[in-house]
Order: sequence, then structure tokens, then C-alpha cells
Amino acid sequence: MTIRANVKPNNPSRAEIELARIASLLSDDWFVWMNRHLNFDIPETGSMDREVDCVFYHRKHGLLVVECKSGKIATSRNSHDGEIVWLQSGKPMDKKPRDQVEGLIAPLHEYMKHLLRSPEGKDFYRVRVQWAVCFSDMDNLEQIPLAEIPRKRALLRPDLLDVKHFEKRLIEILEIPAEARNGRAFANDFLDEEAFFALQNFLDGNGERVEESDLLREDSFYSEQATEMQQMMMESISRNPRMRIEGVAGSGKSRMVVWEALRLSRIGKSVAIVCYNDLLADELQGDMNEVLERDRAAVVAKYGKDGGVSFAPVEVHAYSEWCKKYAKAVKILPKMGKDAAQYYDKDLPQALKQATKMMRKDKKMREKFFFDAVIIDEGQDFACEWIDSLTELLRDSQRGIIRFFYDPAQRLFGTRNGIDCEFVNNMPVMVLNRGFRNTCKILEWVYKNTGIRVQCYNNTPQGKPVKEFRYTNPAEQEKLLVECYENLVSHYKLSYSDILVVSMCSERTSGIRNIKDERFVWNKVGGKKLIRDKVNIVSTYRIKGLDALAVILVDVEEPAELSKRENWKRCLLVGATRAKQLLSVIRKK
Repeated sequence: MTIRANVKPNNPSRAEIELARIASLLSDDWFVWMNRHLNFDIPETGSMDREVDCVFYHRKHGLLVVECKSGKIATSRNSHDGEIVWLQSGKPMDKKPRDQVEGLIAPLHEYMKHLLRSPEGKDFYRVRVQWAVCFSDMDNLEQIPLAEIPRKRALLRPDLLDVKHFEKRLIEILEIPAEARNGRAFANDFLDEEAFFALQNFLDGNGERVEESDLLREDSFYSEQATEMQQMMMESISRNPRMRIEGVAGSGKSRMVVWEALRLSRIGKSVAIVCYNDLLADELQGDMNEVLERDRAAVVAKYGKDGGVSFAPVEVHAYSEWCKKYAKAVKILPKMGKDAAQYYDKDLPQALKQATKMMRKDKKMREKFFFDAVIIDEGQDFACEWIDSLTELLRDSQRGIIRFFYDPAQRLFGTRNGIDCEFVNNMPVMVLNRGFRNTCKILEWVYKNTGIRVQCYNNTPQGKPVKEFRYTNPAEQEKLLVECYENLVSHYKLSYSDILVVSMCSERTSGIRNIKDERFVWNKVGGKKLIRDKVNIVSTYRIKGLDALAVILVDVEEPAELSKRENWKRCLLVGATRAKQLLSVIRKK
């Protein structure tokens, strides 16, 4: 059994909790959604926007919509007009249970005609849709007329005690004859994988809406808690000069890099921050400058001048830029040949090591080019010899401060063994095994598609379901991307900087490399900054360490070769976990 959407632990409805409990015991042939919000358009009749307590689906038997009612349920007749009044624990109900679900049957049947297009033979697949009401605290329907709820459509307490009996009752309800079918049950086709995927996507929440204010409030909620937790952790290691910090995606490693660098700067320690990609380097430097300027402004506001207050320098670069800076300073910068990988992986690191050795002989250069602390972010992307060369940036190679942040699950360069080198393994380790950045729904999707489990906290927002779209060719993918972007803007009022398009490929091999829509722009390698007045398209390799409120993941095509699948899964993990709140995935059929 697959529960695609479960009840929350604090759910006040005993009926929903009981139904979810017995549903969890069903076989894998059943799919269950609890507390679904169904929002869909029917060309003939317009929009539907309804909440349902539970949906069961079986590919052989069909789809069952269930309304849940706990407590003592009864009916009485109004003395004035003779109308039936429904009572729940003695109090009048706003709406009859039957009316809450029966009205969905015809619209859902109609919607399936448009949702589940058949590739051959007929226009569309048919899905049988039936309704039922669950009275979890009642053993019979003594006080409820059969005209209101037929016994065959009621799930009572005895039906919820044994899973075999429960499954039998579900099938009985699904196969109830319909008047519209001359005493036969509604038709139900066995869906192929594409149609089944479309139905799952719809019931997972495609079409759900949320107010912008709610979205931003959730983002702020766990960001503030993350900051407090991270600062406490970093304070606990502040007296240890050498420390490696292993953290899962979204655990706040880059934020902790900033916090630690600022702490060291404020106590007079100069800091060199090194990461793999240039976009992250720019973001880290911007975060640092913003806080330092605010601190300086506070001192001036209080004393009328800075009072001689100063902070030790903090310098941030991508690793290749550090190599170039030092090699240029002593005029030994190598020229790039035809082999770019050789240049970046071997030639530049060797030049950095040679340059620092030369600089140590010059007093002025020692003062200008060496640091009290080196902080390495995204360390799993570094080779062992790179890390050796970075330790040479320390003024005191024995007692200088080193912080090494990494996540083995996000290692995308298999030949780089930095996290396995002896120098790193000899450092004490602190492990951050829970993520702050992503919602539960995003992390659930990541686990289902990669097998990589990223734990989150109990108070992490559930968030909105991940939306998936399928394409067959580049033109179709480009069209889906534009539609997905416009949907995000219209539903959530997002700006360009709130949305990021992450490709599983490089620009050269991407299916959207020739996109003509002027609202999108490929962020070129070496651009060093995200473009603020466009929607940036960036590969997973360049966007590590960064995030956005909404991410559209494109070029998602699982490789046929077994040897490439593990690296593909890690790329998928990196790309998907860049999304803080909303993740849309455009993948190839």
C-alpha cells in the first residue's frame, strides 16, 4: 500500500485517523490520499475546488472518494418543513455527508476524459469513481434513513477492524451498479504508465493553491529556527582549531560558513573562504558584506564615528579563482591548453602550491596573502591535493583554523577524493543529519526518486506536493517550462529572483539551450552572479550551495546505463533540494 498523502499526527478527526490506520495495512495495489484538495477545470462546466477527506485508488477496481465522520451521528426531522437535519454528537451539521462527496462523482468522471488521454483505440481511459461515508464510531445506521445513506455506501466501525474485510468492503462499494449504466458498475480501464502517472500527479496536488503570505510565512518560520540552531552548534566547536562538519542537503552548511567567518572576523582573525562554484562565492561574499556594513553602521550610529572599530578581512573566492589570484601575484599563471579539465584539476592547484611557497619568503606578501583561518564549503567537490594546497594559505600551518564543510551524498565528481584524504579524516567531526531548507513534501519526493533519505525536523512545514510534467522532445519541454513558470507567477505572485530553473545537463547538452523566451537566461560559466531581472537557468553543478523559493528542475532523463545512475541520482538530489518551498519537475517520458 502507498499512502501518498497522510494525516497529520494532531489531526482532530478520529475517523480520518482510523481510516488512515486501516488503509496503511492494505496491499501495494492500493494508493491512498488523505486530506486532498482537488482543484480542476472542466471545459463544459467550469472550475471545481473541493476538499476530500480520503481517496482510494486501485488500478483494477477504480477510485473511491470517502467523507469521514466521527462521533455519534444521527438524523431528525425539522418540525417546520419536514426536512432531514443531520446531527453530530447532538449538534446540527452544516452540510449533509452525502452532499459533500456525491456531487464530485460526475465532475471527476468528466475531468478524467480530459486528463487520461488514451494513445490508441479510444479517446480516453475511463476511471470508475464511487463515493462512501465513513462513520468510525458507529456500529450501525439505526438513526439514519437508507434514503440518506445506503448501508452499502457506509463504512462502519466493524468494517475497520480487519484489513481483509475492509478491502472487501472497498471493492463492494466500487462495484455498486449505477442507474446511468443500466444496473452495471461504472466502466474502469487499467491505466498504462503514462495515464497512471497523470492520475497520481493530479491527486498528489496538481492545481493546489496557496496564498503568497502563507508561503513566505512558512519560509520565515523555519529559517529563524535554523539560524538559532546553527549558531548554537558553531559555538560548541569554536575552541577547536580543526573541525569538519558533515551535513545533509539543506542543513544550513553555507549559512554556518558565514556565521563562523563573521565570528572570527569580529575577534580579529582574517578568513579565507573557498568553495567550488563562483555563484556560491558571490552569494557568500554578499552575505558577509551585508552583515559587516550593518555592524559598522550600528557603531557609527551609537558613537558618531567608528571609534577605530574594524574587522579582520574576510575574502571569498571559488577555488580556481584563488589559484589564479596567487599565481598572478608571482607571475606564474599557467595558460589553458586544449584540455580544460587538466588546467583546472591539475595545473592551477600546482600553481597555487608553488605560489604560496614563493610568497612565504617575502615578508610583505606573507602579511597580505596569508590568513588566520581557512573555511572550505562544499568540500566533497575538492580533490585531496586541492585541500593540501589550501592549508598553505594559513599563516600558522600548525595552529591555524580550518573548517571543512561537506556532504558525501552530494558528491558529483567521482574522481575527486578530498573527503577521503588523511588530513580531513584526522579532524574531529560534527554531523548535521537533518535538513532545514526543504519542506517535507520535497524531501519525500527526493527519497522516492533517488533512495536518498534526508531527515527533517518535526516542525518542518509539510509544504505543497511536487508537481511533475512529462515531455517527449525539446520543443515540448520548453513549452512546459514556460507554462510552469507562468503558473508559479499567477498562483504565488513570485518575482524573477524567487524562481530558479535548474538543469540536470550543461547548457551545451540541455534540451532548452536555445530557449527564445526573453524572461529566461542561461547563467554562463564564469558569470559569477545570478541575474536579478531574469529567471536564471543553471546546471546542478553550478548551483550547489544555493537555493530559491521555487525551483523548476528540467532535463530530467534517467540514464539507461547502470554505471551512470548513481551519479544521476546525486544530481537529482542536488537539483531538487535547491527548492525551499515549491518544486516542479519536467522529466522525459
